[in-house]
Amino acid sequence: MRKILMTATILTLAGAFILMAADNPAVKGAGEKGGLGLGIKRAPGEMGLGHYSRLNLTEEQKAKIKEIQKSRREQLSALKQDTTLTAEQRREKARAIFESTQKQIDEILTPEQRQQLEQLRAEMKEKMKSAWKKKHGEKPSEVAK
Repeated sequence: MRKILMTATILTLAGAFILMAADNPAVKGAGEKGGLGLGIKRAPGEMGLGHYSRLNLTEEQKAKIKEIQKSRREQLSALKQDTTLTAEQRREKARAIFESTQKQIDEILTPEQRQQLEQLRAEMKEKMKSAWKKKHGEKPSEVAK
């Protein structure tokens, strides 16, 4: 259970950092050279779909996912502006936003697409672990103990 919670936390925080970095003017040009270095290549018109662009989505699914992602960005932006919350409260709310929108997106997908997405998430998790280990010399779970 602890391992699953740690994995979910890492993926949630990674998503939050990617979204925050996307709003950072210093990183704006990074997408022109392959994104944020996570190996996600997108076709024109599929920007913002991330891993979902690799799932052979219908136009209806793409539109729904983009709308959910837009809502998530708006919620996270409002959260960033809320100075009444502590850092921990912000993290918890951000995690809740990501989990809620992720669930909404998963409901749009077919069972085959969900299975393929789980495989893509597992690959991303391994890439993140590898990058962490390369930078820090240890696994994130070893740091958390």
